[in-house]
Amino acid sequence: MSPVVFMRHDMTVIELTRTPVCSRGGLFPLHRPILIVFLLLTWLLAAAPPASTREPNEYVLTPNKKHATFSFLAAGGHHVCATVSDGTISCWGNDMMGQLGNGAQVDQDLDKPAEVIGVTTGVAVAGGDDHTCALLRNGSIWCWGGNRYNQLSGELPSSPQPIQVETISRAAGVTTGAYHSCALVAGGKISCWGYNESGQLGGTTEPQSSVPVEVPGVSHAIALSAGASHTCVVRHGGAVLCWGGNTYGQLGNGTRTGGATPVDVTGLPPARSVSAGASHTCAVLQDGRIACWGWNATGQLGNGTMDDSVSPVFVKGLTHAMHVAAGHFHSCALLKNGRVACWGSNTNGELGSGPPTGSSTPVFVDGIPRAKAIAVGDRFTCILIKQDGTAKCWGGIK
Repeated sequence: MSPVVFMRHDMTVIELTRTPVCSRGGLFPLHRPILIVFLLLTWLLAAAPPASTREPNEYVLTPNKKHATFSFLAAGGHHVCATVSDGTISCWGNDMMGQLGNGAQVDQDLDKPAEVIGVTTGVAVAGGDDHTCALLRNGSIWCWGGNRYNQLSGELPSSPQPIQVETISRAAGVTTGAYHSCALVAGGKISCWGYNESGQLGGTTEPQSSVPVEVPGVSHAIALSAGASHTCVVRHGGAVLCWGGNTYGQLGNGTRTGGATPVDVTGLPPARSVSAGASHTCAVLQDGRIACWGWNATGQLGNGTMDDSVSPVFVKGLTHAMHVAAGHFHSCALLKNGRVACWGSNTNGELGSGPPTGSSTPVFVDGIPRAKAIAVGDRFTCILIKQDGTAKCWGGIK
């Protein structure tokens, strides 16, 4: 297992003597403290490297079992989970609400994935702000972590180990927003539970729901993704529908009016997949381009501006995309050739280059192996390495 790589700066100790600048009663005796302070500040400024030259923290992680590899990757706000080739699930990062699923509620070391209790047939996993949900091979869904808004389903305050979502069976997919969760079930229908202050559950006007509620009017869905307060699906044929919060235009229907009723994303060519971020959304189109819409204060739409957009805009310069991941303040894409490009905020090096300068257009992440999956959290990015199934993350996970 590779160690965590932290930024480190060598520091040299200097000794300031009290040798007088001149003899008692000589020239400028009262300015001696000012001179010392000036010299000290000058040394500190010269010793500190410019912010733009710092490298982001990087972590290379492997399963804590021999002859096992990671096979599916998901990022929450401040934690990461991955399915393992033997059917187990491992998580790392922040664990204050039990979102790592190992029975504890404490911070975990970033280089030590913790195995989720009781899961042996996991096929997919999704991370929310402080909770996690997994899809098992039999179609059941199990969730763990924070539950103050019923995002686990049920009435428990929280659970550091998985609990089953009782009314869901034969599920084909799962997604988690900040404090809500949704499942893709038989017939391409969608059921959601948890927080609902913006209508992100789609099937009720109650402020939250401890049981899954079916989203009316949605069928034949093939992919889904939940953001902070909105939810989107791709239907068979490529149409994208969204519902929930729309303050920044993240529903993509040309307005800023949100609600529980699913609306079509307007002007969008047929899509293959969708990723809902905090307040923006991106989709991989069937022709390999990427389109994004919604909040753009840090350039996370990738179109070269920092203007919000209530309808889709194309990410500049990217073709042959396989996957896209929309986070809080940045977005990343995985291309067919295994290369990764990111855009948006870079305060923690989440774009894969030295902070703090961000980019409103895609920047290729150099010096990493070919990837087969990507996931982004609050201010970090992770990939699965194609060659050996290990995970590599950069930025600031905590």
